[in-house]
Formats: sequence, C-alpha cells, structure tokens
Amino acid sequence: MENKNCTIVIPARMGSTRLPNKPLKKLAGKPLLQWVIELAKNVSFNAILIVLTEDQVIKEFVESLGVKCFLTNKCHKNGTARIIEIIDEIDSEFIISLQGDEPLVNPIDLRNLYETIKLSNVDIASICHEVDNLEAEDPSNVKVVFDLNHYALYFSRSKIPYGAETYHSHKGVYAFKRSALSKIKFLEYSLLSNLEDLEQLQWLENNMSIRMITTKNKSVGVDTQDDLINAENTLLANHIKGLICDIDGTLTNGLVWYGDDGEELKSFNIKDGSAIKKLLSKGFKVGFLSGRDSVPLRIRAQELGVEFLKLNQTDKKKGCLELLSEMNLEAVNVAYIGDDENDIPCCSLIPFSFSVKNCHKDLQKISRFHLDVKGGEGVINAFIERLNLHSTNLNI
Repeated sequence: MENKNCTIVIPARMGSTRLPNKPLKKLAGKPLLQWVIELAKNVSFNAILIVLTEDQVIKEFVESLGVKCFLTNKCHKNGTARIIEIIDEIDSEFIISLQGDEPLVNPIDLRNLYETIKLSNVDIASICHEVDNLEAEDPSNVKVVFDLNHYALYFSRSKIPYGAETYHSHKGVYAFKRSALSKIKFLEYSLLSNLEDLEQLQWLENNMSIRMITTKNKSVGVDTQDDLINAENTLLANHIKGLICDIDGTLTNGLVWYGDDGEELKSFNIKDGSAIKKLLSKGFKVGFLSGRDSVPLRIRAQELGVEFLKLNQTDKKKGCLELLSEMNLEAVNVAYIGDDENDIPCCSLIPFSFSVKNCHKDLQKISRFHLDVKGGEGVINAFIERLNLHSTNLNI
C-alpha cells in the first residue's frame, strides 16, 4: 500500500442485531457507509483510507466507490480487533478508527485527533462532547471522566461523575499510535472492560494513556431505526441552502379581503418578513410558490428581496421543479413549507418538508416535520428554530 503517515480505517459489518444490514441502509439518498466514507475523504490532511468488513456484499460496494476494502474474521468483537488483524497491511505510524455507523463526525475532529496523536506522548486519542442530565441517563451513551490534562480516568455506561450538572459523552472514534495497537494485541483479561462491555477500559487497566478531545459537534451514531431517522434529519439539515414557501395559509392566515373596487388584500406577519431577511442575509435562496397571484404578494416579495417567484401555479410540483432549476439547487438542498392538500406533491418531492399547525390532515402525514404555529403566525421563525435544532453546522 501507499506509504503515508496516517491511515483512516472504517470497520463495518452487516450483522447488527438492532439494525440489520445497517451499513447499506439508505439515509438522505445514500447508504450510511457511503456517508462515512465521504466524510473520511474530506479530511484536511493526507491519509490512506481503507474499510474492514466480514461481508462480501460490503466489500463489493466499497470497491465500487474506488476504496480499498479487506475481508476480516467474523469472530471479532470490535473494530479495533479487525484493525489488529490486518495491521501488517498498514504502513502508517498513526491509525484512526472511524466506525462505519458514524455519518456525522466532523472532519475537523478527525484532524484534531491526528494532530494530537502525532504531536503528543500519548498512546491513544479520542473525542467526547457535553450532554445534559437526561441524555446521560441512557446506558448506550457512554460517559467519560478525565483529569486536568484531558487524560481519561474512566469510562462508564452509568452517569459519572456523581453530582455533575453536565456530562461528557464518549464517541468511539480513536487515533492510535501503531505501537499502541501492537500492545493491545497482547493485553490480558480485563474485569472492568467485561463488566461495562467497553474495550477502552482494558487499555486503561493496562496503563495505556487516552487523551480526550472535547468537541462541540454532537455526532449521531446509528444503532437503531430511530437513530437512522435522526441522522438523516441532521444530514438533510446540514445541506439546506434554500427555502420554497407556500403563501396563502402559510405566510398568511389564508384569509383574502376585497375592497369596494374589487382589489385583493392580504395580511402578512412582520416576524416572517424579518426571518426571511435573516435567511437571505445568510446566503439562503428563498422562493415563493402560490396557486394565486396578486399585487400585494408581488409587493411583499419585492420588499423582502425575494427574487424567485412562481405564482398562479395550478400544478405546484411543476412550479417547485422550476424554482429548483432557477435557484440552481437540488431537492435535497431545499426546505419546503406548506399548509394544504395541493402542497403534498411538493412535500413528496422535497425531503426536508414542513407543514403548519393548522394544515390539511393528509399533508401532515406526508411532511417530515409538523410546526407548532399556524399559518400567518410566524412560520419562518419556527422553521429556523427547527432547522438549527437538527443541524450540526448551521447557525441562523
């Protein structure tokens, strides 16, 4: 293999008990494992990339992406054991283990791991992030405590340390020195590791050092169907660059007034206007889509600086596709907000879709998210709050 200072290794297997065939499960249009491979390719340092698996179907998929893949023994309990099996195939001095079910790890965190393991006198480096009291209750959310120099003292499925207000959740992403993996290969039995079912406790019990790096990125590991949905929501949110919004019943309360001379009047919420300007200032593209056309609507769009308009659209899906073309964005890069039955084709087309609180019952079944506010009562602010909630890198 090519000789580089660092190799990123992605262990992946099909035999998950809670989510069978996990690596090839689709989220946001691509298999889970493909997302992990792509984030590993996006690191800012030179590294070889390989995948380890026990399954021929995964090997064939990985190689179709142009990535080297090794078949390993089916008996291994964890990814570290898989790496040790093929360690002679790796020429690098530093090895990063990135689990195949972690599609939301930030490449910056991988760079920090590499810099830490390369520049410090430590056997292993890993990452953690803060969680609150409720999140810490989950035994699958492994907690870590570390000393003043960020060296790990203990890992547990229990809430540690006692009396804390915030806790640190450990993510199973490691950077190893090659010498550390050679040592782990011959480690003896570990009581604590067996009790907690955590391989890293065996390393601590044998006086190996683990340096923890705290990150603000709360990556979502995928172990269950709910995890898959949460990860998909985050992946979609991270890639949203635009918004297409219905008008009547969404940006307005759905009422239309006519004056003595027949002119049409509409009522718009000032909060929505401010929120739309905020999106535009952040570089978002905003489009209006409506089955009606009116002078007030055109004036409102001009006031807000919304340049993408499709009005008087009886076929909303057609209007939506035309807006996507004009905005030069794919459906996965845009959010949609609607309120009525005729918005169903748009919510079916655009994955990151929203319905307002008083929407048509069939639209609520189709849209990905259901907002807690009615049309005309500040829908765009509610959308921004939900977008920020699911995203790991947007801050609007």
